[in-house]
Amino acid sequence: MLGSSSQGSGSSSRARSHSGWVKNAHRDRGGKVPHSCGCGLRPILRWSGTDSNPERSFYGCSNYNTIGKRWCNFFKWADVEEEEAIVGRNESSVSEDHWKISLG
Repeated sequence: MLGSSSQGSGSSSRARSHSGWVKNAHRDRGGKVPHSCGCGLRPILRWSGTDSNPERSFYGCSNYNTIGKRWCNFFKWADVEEEEAIVGRNESSVSEDHWKISLG
């Protein structure tokens, strides 16, 4: 179902593993996705290889699907994270507009 990867630095390309896509770079998580998972490692951006969620991006524990390592079950869909960030920005801009209208 999911791929595995080592932590890379600076690469933005995706590499196909035997079971899914993995992105080696760590992008800014905007405060919603923790900077570390339950294992104390940075979550990695991956792509689902399932039929029900093909190519859907998510953050997962970097120890997942790694031989000989335990993992903490950390998982969060990346598109849900992006939607939450957009909703938060829209709500703050609406309240700022309301504030400006109320004063003017």
